[in-house]
Order: sequence, then C-alpha cells, then structure tokens
Amino acid sequence: MIYDVIVVGTGAGGSTVARELSRNGLDVLILEKGGLVPSGSAVTQIKTADLKLNLEVTDSKYEFLNYPGELMYIEGVGGTTPVSLANACYACTSCYYNSPTAQFKIHDLEIFEELLEASKDLKVGPLPQTRTGPMTRKIWDAMEKLGYFVEPMPKFIDYPQCNNCGLCIEGCTHGAKWDGREFVNQAVQAGAKLVSEFTVNKVLHSEGKAWGVEGIDKQGNIKTYQAQRIILAAGALNTPKILKNSQLTKGVGEGLFTDLFITVGGFLKNAKLNKEIPMGIKSEFGAYFLSPHFSSQLIPLMAEKGFHVKNEDVVGLMVKIADEANGSLGDDGSITKTLTRNDLKLLTEGYDKAVEILTELGVDPSSIVATSLRGAHPGGTAAMGRVVNQALETSIKNLFIADASVIPQAPGRPPILTITSLAKRLAKNVLQDTVQLKN
Repeated sequence: MIYDVIVVGTGAGGSTVARELSRNGLDVLILEKGGLVPSGSAVTQIKTADLKLNLEVTDSKYEFLNYPGELMYIEGVGGTTPVSLANACYACTSCYYNSPTAQFKIHDLEIFEELLEASKDLKVGPLPQTRTGPMTRKIWDAMEKLGYFVEPMPKFIDYPQCNNCGLCIEGCTHGAKWDGREFVNQAVQAGAKLVSEFTVNKVLHSEGKAWGVEGIDKQGNIKTYQAQRIILAAGALNTPKILKNSQLTKGVGEGLFTDLFITVGGFLKNAKLNKEIPMGIKSEFGAYFLSPHFSSQLIPLMAEKGFHVKNEDVVGLMVKIADEANGSLGDDGSITKTLTRNDLKLLTEGYDKAVEILTELGVDPSSIVATSLRGAHPGGTAAMGRVVNQALETSIKNLFIADASVIPQAPGRPPILTITSLAKRLAKNVLQDTVQLKN
C-alpha cells in the first residue's frame, strides 16, 4: 500500500499533523519508535543523555555548575508530552525578543492563526486563582514584595477534570492534562494506522523526491513503507539521525539548544509545594524565567548539608534560560555543548534571584541547594533557514519536519504550543497541495 502520508513520531508535532490529516480524509501511517506509555507512570520512561558542558567553577555558591549535565527525553507514544508540566507559554514577543513566532517571521512564516487554533484544541488558559495552591500563592507574594512582576502560567489543563494532585509529570490519570496520546487516538479513530515500536532508520528517496521509509520492527525485521509524503517528527535528537542516514547532512545536527534549567530549593517545614499544580506562576526576566517547581533531586543534596527532609518540606524555584544554540550531535548520537559566558550569566543571575525569593519566604538559607544543569527542550538541529524552508520542507521534495528541531534559536520557554501550531500549519499546506494535485 502507498499511503498519502507517513508521520514518524507521535509527540506534539507528529500527533497533531497526523490528527489533522487523517481527519481530512488522508491515508496516514504513524510510526513510533517507542511503545505505549501508561498514564500514571510516564515519569519512569524518562531517559537521560550526558551533556558535556566543559566548565569548571570555583565559586562554592554556584557549585551546581560543576555537576554533570544531562538532557532528558522520552521515547513512546505521545513523545515527551505525557511527562510535560502542561505549560503552554510560547514565548510571545511581549516577554522575549527571541520568541519562535519572531524567529519564524524572519523566514516569512506566520503562525498566529494556528497558535489560536492550537490553544483552543489544547484548552489553554492561565492557571485560575482558585487553582493556585497556598505555597504557590506565598511565592507569588514574596516575588511581588521584592519588586518582581508575576503572572499565571498558561496551561493546557481541563481544570474541571483536575484534582490538583501535582503529579503532572507522571502522566495525568484524570484526563485533565492534554498530551499527544489524545491526538494519536483521534487520528486512529479517523482511520490512521499506528505502528509502535518501529525504529525508522532512513527516508527512501530518488531523483530528489521522498517516497518511503525503511526501519526495523519490534521483531528485528527490516521493513519499508511507501507514501507520497514523509513527515519527520521524531524529535530534535532522532530526526537528525534519520536525516543523516538519508544522505541529508548539510546543517543537520548543528545548532542544538536545550533550554537549560536548574531547580533551586531549600527546607521549609510542611510547605507541600509537591501537592500543588507545578509551575503555576512565572516571573519573566528576558532570556530566562523563574517558576515554582518541586524536584526530588533537591532532597539528597540537602541531606549532604545535614537537612534530612521529606518531599512536603521542600520549596523549589526553576530557573530556565534560553541557552545559546551552539551544541551538536555526533554521528554516534553523542551530545556536545559549551556553556557560554552569556549562559553562565543568565544561570547565576537566576540562581541569585531564586535564593533571594526563597529567603524572603522563610527558607533556611543554609539549606538552599541547586540541582545539576538539565535540558528538556532540545531543538535547533534541523533549523528553518538551514535545513528546512518556510514550508517546513527539506531539500528532498516531499520530506518535511514538524518538531522542535526546526526552531532556530532557544526560546527558553515551553515549546509544545509552538510545535502543535507548526504542525497545524504544515497540515494545512499538505491538504492544500493534495487538493491541487487532485484538481
């Protein structure tokens, strides 16, 4: 069988474009490297890769900069969306000049209409005050007392279904938080075929046109599928591998960013931040922002300082920065990234502000620690203007990309809403081309 479209990957981009195309009558095959991710246990699927950051710091205040860095990702139906914290901020130009929307406009791509559509589909809205937990509210007050502007975080949560358990990262068991599995199910209901545990190795093409993919199924058999169009949405780590295996190498795997972050936290008896909707508010500082965030990684670090605490005694603030897009992926999948002076400046400024806010809250200053540097939003490895054009098409005709790898520079903000919007735009283009071909 020759499909109309093969979609590789089921994250924010893949699930969206598959849903849009199958609902409009196209024969869609969805290929996913991972398996099904059970709700309530999604966090157990998180994998990590080493980030070589090439930095040594002697200032004990910033000891976290000496810890090994890591990049978190997940392979499974829904991609990373099941473990997301439901943040729908898309780094609009009002909060940061390097927003994806601004970056795409440079390449004559406007996605404002699609952002509105995606926001409606995902039920995006700011965290209501009635859903703001008591500790989040205290953090808000402390930030404002120190002169910082605070606002609710936009979330893709159906609040009537939410019980405020604070376990968004586990994969919502109440159907309150959107994730890509919802769109995959809708695509299948509309006629799409899903094949999970299938690893796509390369795109098949000839005379400059893509016509299929080759990969390995869960039994270890090599198999090919054919289609008129191929859409890669395998993520910023896997999409470049597929492109390189397909002899498309120019600019591929370069310009990696990860939206680096740390969580700074300390001891506050019965804070119970872990029982509240995570990252419910944010305070913007240009190329970085601060948001309440519970991290269990803080507990052993606090124990080293003599504070043996329970989860409910931990208060944390995430510092997330827009790191420079200077990383690269090796042919063997290794990740190399240099922490620049500007990255260091943003991280240390954010750390100092977090300590100031925690101290204002009443956190014991001697208990304050910070996690290692982590990245969770890899992108830039098949960037627009370098690997794809404004139609999200590569130099191989009928081969498109719909994931974070096409974003040129780090937004330093959650990318899911941006990616779903890009996928919607791509679906419209594909549908328009299909109509023209039939006519």
